[in-house]
Amino acid sequence: MSDYDVIIVGAGHNGLTAANVLAQQGKRVLVTEKTNFPGGMATTRELFPGYQHSIGAWTFIVYRDEMAKALGLADFGFELTDQWASFCSFGEPEDVPFIAFNDLERTAQHLIEDHGTETAMAVGALYSRLAQFAPYIDGSLHTEPPNIYRILAEQPDATTREQMAKLWFGSCMDTLREFFPDPNTNRTITGSMAAMTIDGTHLGPFTPGAGPSMTFHYLAGGVANSFRMPKGGVGAVSRALARRAEHLGAEIRYKAIVEELIVVDGTVTGIRLKGGETVSAPVVMSTVDARSTFIGLAGAEANLPADFCRRIREIDYRNGYVQAHLTLDGEPEWTGHLEKYVAERHVASTMAYIPSPEYVSDAWQEYRDGKLPSNPAVYMYVPSLVDPSMAPEGKHTATIFMHYFPHSLPPDEHRTLKEAYVDRGLEVLSRFSPNLRDLITNRVVFTNDYFAKTFGITGGDFCHGILHTGQVFDERPVTGWNQYATPIRGLYMAGSGCHPGPAVSSLPGWNAANLVLEVSDGPEARLHTDLEALAATGV
Repeated sequence: MSDYDVIIVGAGHNGLTAANVLAQQGKRVLVTEKTNFPGGMATTRELFPGYQHSIGAWTFIVYRDEMAKALGLADFGFELTDQWASFCSFGEPEDVPFIAFNDLERTAQHLIEDHGTETAMAVGALYSRLAQFAPYIDGSLHTEPPNIYRILAEQPDATTREQMAKLWFGSCMDTLREFFPDPNTNRTITGSMAAMTIDGTHLGPFTPGAGPSMTFHYLAGGVANSFRMPKGGVGAVSRALARRAEHLGAEIRYKAIVEELIVVDGTVTGIRLKGGETVSAPVVMSTVDARSTFIGLAGAEANLPADFCRRIREIDYRNGYVQAHLTLDGEPEWTGHLEKYVAERHVASTMAYIPSPEYVSDAWQEYRDGKLPSNPAVYMYVPSLVDPSMAPEGKHTATIFMHYFPHSLPPDEHRTLKEAYVDRGLEVLSRFSPNLRDLITNRVVFTNDYFAKTFGITGGDFCHGILHTGQVFDERPVTGWNQYATPIRGLYMAGSGCHPGPAVSSLPGWNAANLVLEVSDGPEARLHTDLEALAATGV
């Protein structure tokens, strides 16, 4: 008899979601975790005494209420805050900031009053264009992922096919310029959308192939640009999932580093841990990325078809970024043209300097040449303005995020340049928040290299395979193996490298666990995949 029914590699939120689903159905589950805490890149930690920082994922964009209800997380300490606005994207004084409220009517009112009716109508028309892909994203969250060529072929007319093809295969700016043709107006709106689109890619705003990321960021959460935060930080979802999994009988073993998947005659039989211990199970689920799983753990060519291995090696993980965590001795003050937008409308929790698409593109050109961008786009999130428990009274915790940090640097240069890049970001923000630098009492800077070493993710890519054409829908993680099963019998993928993709959603873990139940116990063993109906009744 095997030691467990299922072994799950990685206690990130997807691994813990899978553990919940399987333990709920009576499976003996072991979750192994490299670190000494749950959550992976969806965790919140006390980096400095009394201050909480969300590491990796710093906000929710695509997590759906139905999933939290279906998993019963409220009973285990999970509670979403009522965040007023997602972000304020700003530029120079001559440009009106773009505010994304967490209520579409409020956002529409802001666009009409501050940007004008014509601009508001253009934004609405753009969202309508993006929404052409909505049925394929919403309709495939728990089913077979769609095929882009089939999507295009089934459109009713040539105009729609051309529009959708341009959105998918063209650049971000190909689509934005159709709705905002004048590059000298609406720069904070187009800049914000350009920056959102290149998130999780190795692209610039004018580089072809932006459609997968653009549609993902604006459609996958069900509501465009809705940033949300659980009380206690992003890691609250992982902590709740871990508590519930253990309550249901799953075992989570921390500081358990998997060195090898044991494969006999094409079938997985268990894992070998660092130190030599072996643990057996007829099913192993991996939540790390495909290259780490198949090339790093599964024996690659010895146990896998040659074409499959070549496809795995072709997955692009180039995603350079920095994430700096700060403690602040007070609240940043935003002055000048930002004062009335920030103070009067309570939108200071996420401030982003993104003055135009061209500004983002200039940073991309330097980054692609291996240089540190001279003028970075900068996001600063102050979660303690949303949840005061994240910092001591009167103090604040802040996170700065910037794209385009060179991703292949020698160690000494890496250490120096990551600090220099954050300094450049702070210099930008301090032009509009003069007291910011004086408020900083502590700081630590992480890059994609840190996340690669800490969590075993190729390149530290938080997408587990960046959002490019050829790496989404039924080509994720690779063509022919897009529904969690793998060429090794009993081995399943269950992380963000699978459809429907990255961010904190729990969907890959939920879907993969349900496939395991179906294969082992029959279709009737699957949990309901209509989350809205399931959430109404409870699991």
